[in-house]
Amino acid sequence: MIRKQLIVFLGAAAGFLVVGLVWQHAAQLFARVARPADDTASRLAYVAHWLILPGLTLLAGIVAAGRRGFIADAIDGTRTPASHSLEINLRYNQNTLEQTVLAAIAWGAMAPILPRDALVLIAMMAFLFAFGRIAFWIGYSLHPLARAFGMVLTALPTLAAYAWLVRHAWHAQGS
Repeated sequence: MIRKQLIVFLGAAAGFLVVGLVWQHAAQLFARVARPADDTASRLAYVAHWLILPGLTLLAGIVAAGRRGFIADAIDGTRTPASHSLEINLRYNQNTLEQTVLAAIAWGAMAPILPRDALVLIAMMAFLFAFGRIAFWIGYSLHPLARAFGMVLTALPTLAAYAWLVRHAWHAQGS
C-alpha cells in the first residue's frame, strides 16, 4: 500500500511543480496571447475561445469511446463493458466532463473581474487543462495510479481559481 501511495504522491508532486512553474512564469510564457477589449462581453468571448481546449479533450474521449463501441467486446453498450480500454475511456470522459464544467464556471466568473493583464491566466489554465487531460488519459491507460500527474495539472488551476473567487467575494462583501 505504501508503494502505491508513493507513486501517486510523486505524480501529484510533479504536477504541483509543473503548475507552480507555469503559474510563476505565465506572463512570459503567454506574453504573445492577445488580451480582449476591456468590456464584459469581450472578456466572456475570450473565455469561450479558451474553452475550446477543454472541449477538444472531451471530444477526443467521446470519439475514442464511440470508436471502441464497435469492437466485439464492447458493442453491447453496458455501463461496465468487458473492454478494459473502453472502461478507461468512459471514466476519462466522465471526469473530463466534470472538470470542464468546473473550469467553465470558474473562468466565466473570473473573466469580468480579473485585471485585464491577468486574463492571460485563463489561457494558461486552458493549456494546463489540455496538457493535464492528455497526461491523465495516457497515465490512466498505463496504470490507474499514473493518472495523478494529469489530474493535478487539470484540477489544481481550477481549485486555485475557485479559491481566488471565494476570496474576492469575501473581500467584496467586506468593502
